[in-house]
Amino acid sequence: MRNAWLFPLTHWNWKAALMTAVCRAGACMAALGHSPVHAREHFGAVEAAYVLLTAGIFSAWQQQALDIRPRRLSWATVVLAIPLGSLAVDSALHLWLDRGNMRALGIGALIATVISAMFHWHIMQNGAMLVGEKGRALADDMKQMPRLIATFVWYPIRWIAASTRLAKIGNNVPDPEVEIAA
Repeated sequence: MRNAWLFPLTHWNWKAALMTAVCRAGACMAALGHSPVHAREHFGAVEAAYVLLTAGIFSAWQQQALDIRPRRLSWATVVLAIPLGSLAVDSALHLWLDRGNMRALGIGALIATVISAMFHWHIMQNGAMLVGEKGRALADDMKQMPRLIATFVWYPIRWIAASTRLAKIGNNVPDPEVEIAA
């Protein structure tokens, strides 16, 4: 039990912290391109410190949550609870520091957070971006990314196509009550 509490510290996910920092830096630069330099610097410094400190811990919790059973609870923890908790802390920090109208940014961040967390679940389930005993070299993880991105996009498309085919097949099956009435 004690090791479970220490997991976020012993398995701080430097891979996720690095990737998150790079992605969020790009997003922040794009979002704040019109802002004064001092505002960009202030926002960037806060963002970098927050992301580098917390992304590794939140990702460690996600990795730890992969072992939760049933699998649906594991998915809900990895994709919803941890990322939305992180986003709530992040939003509270920005509201406290900036006090701006962040509604549009908040909705965009919510959508990006859930999609990102779903991708994180997908890649971790496939053995990438893990640290500790289950982890591999970052270069090995990066070699897998094209395939993992493709399957992340393809699986929902395949599921929708299969569901549509099943719905069409179900609609073409004669209703037994109509057959009897005729």
